Amino acid sequence: MSCMTRRSAPFVQAYRARLRTRGLRPVQIWLPDTRTRQFVAQVAHDIAAVAQLNADDAAMLDAFERIAAEDLQECD
Repeated sequence: MSCMTRRSAPFVQAYRARLRTRGLRPVQIWLPDTRTRQFVAQVAHDIAAVAQLNADDAAMLDAFERIAAEDLQECD
């Protein structure tokens, strides 16, 4: 353990304790690493697939987007 880690640990613990007293809790969230080649390739593949949608598929996608937007507005 580095010297910096040992010195900062009490500050981090105090900060987390203050957050807990405010009713918050720590949560770890894992997200895709957008810097990887695999992620970039998947995004390119998905964009190409959307670009090739026929009219019926595009209409269905538009409907899904509209419904999702309505759901989000209800949450506000």
